[in-house]
Amino acid sequence: MRTSHLFPRLAAVGVGVLAAVALAGCSVDTGMGGGGSSSDSDKTDGLGDDGTFTVAAFTAGYGTPAGKLAMDDFVEKAEADGWDVTLYTSAFDYDKLNSDVQAAIAQGADAVMAGFPDPRQIAPIVQSAQDADIPIFSIDGGVEANPDFVVDETFGQQAMADQTLAALGDAMGGIEGKNVMVIGHDPHVGIHTRSTMAVEALEQEGATVVGGEMKQVLDPGTSRTEALNFVTDYLQANPDGLDGVWAGWDDAALGAVQAIEESGQDDVHVTGVDALAQTVEKIREGSPMYATASQDWISVVDDLIGYLSDYADSAALPEETFVELEPEIIDPSNADDFEPTLGITE
Repeated sequence: MRTSHLFPRLAAVGVGVLAAVALAGCSVDTGMGGGGSSSDSDKTDGLGDDGTFTVAAFTAGYGTPAGKLAMDDFVEKAEADGWDVTLYTSAFDYDKLNSDVQAAIAQGADAVMAGFPDPRQIAPIVQSAQDADIPIFSIDGGVEANPDFVVDETFGQQAMADQTLAALGDAMGGIEGKNVMVIGHDPHVGIHTRSTMAVEALEQEGATVVGGEMKQVLDPGTSRTEALNFVTDYLQANPDGLDGVWAGWDDAALGAVQAIEESGQDDVHVTGVDALAQTVEKIREGSPMYATASQDWISVVDDLIGYLSDYADSAALPEETFVELEPEIIDPSNADDFEPTLGITE
């Protein structure tokens, strides 16, 4: 098992201490199509000439709780199946990832596994995979079907927006007439999509999005601090002018919670996405953190292992190229029974 990584130090606030990069495997290919048939009529399996299944896995988001959990789990399960896996990572440096994975493809990777990729930034990988006639399998690689991936499995953005907005409305006693801060991060396709949905829904239901637009976090690695500053600054200028905070992911939500707690207010409510262990604990405590949408990335990894196994065994590709799963809302009604998988410290 091999690992390649580039990790500038990220702020400890928001993601905690980063673990050493784990090895992960993934097959990359685009333009092969799905449909459960062999990608090449002459191929009877996806193995290399040496009989080994070699997977090049990559993620720019290993410094995030979801990225680390999913890719570590993928590596462990792939290696248990006897695959030769290398995980390439960076702190959102796609130039490095493109170079690393292109080299891995040139050296004979049989497949690519893309973990939480930005499809707008991996064109060199896609082209190399097409040229080598190998498939790319993806986790959370966008919000719609993408011909660059033989399969992309993720969670529904509309469902996440709807669930968290409904929970925020419950906490605030309705949406109409309320002042709500929305915190997003446009470079992440999923966060951008659900945050935009949230802004539109809030305005349609008669809420005021404070500042007239969503707040933009610049770096996911410092999102907790950035969100803390957004909310602190707003509350200092408008002590009674905030009813809720809708955050597109939990690290930002937890920064908002900290700001509200430090302000001494007890009537401002927060929702997030991810169901981090710390978030769930805050919900259990009855803090301003009211709800979060859980995405079960372990089950997604299991599905991807299955797709890749089928390809290794018979060169078969998935029937569906885009799989959208339903998230689960975690709030005071079920937080005590929920067992988090993200943000667990050993």
